[in-house]
Amino acid sequence: FVSRMKFYEKYPQLKEKSFLAQMLTNTVFSTMSLENQQVSLPKVEEIVQSLLKEQELKGSQFFTNQI
Repeated sequence: FVSRMKFYEKYPQLKEKSFLAQMLTNTVFSTMSLENQQVSLPKVEEIVQSLLKEQELKGSQFFTNQI
């Protein structure tokens, strides 16, 4: 818990859903492209949004804002 607190104190933007969604989308899309896996950017965005929404529905109090 303490290390998690320090991590979010150091990188508070990761608690912003829009920032996290964009970062995850870009990272996944880039990695898949490097591995020659052809998945469109809109599809990756859709998957990331779905996973983030699932976490919200589970009651996660992670995000400080909404998109």
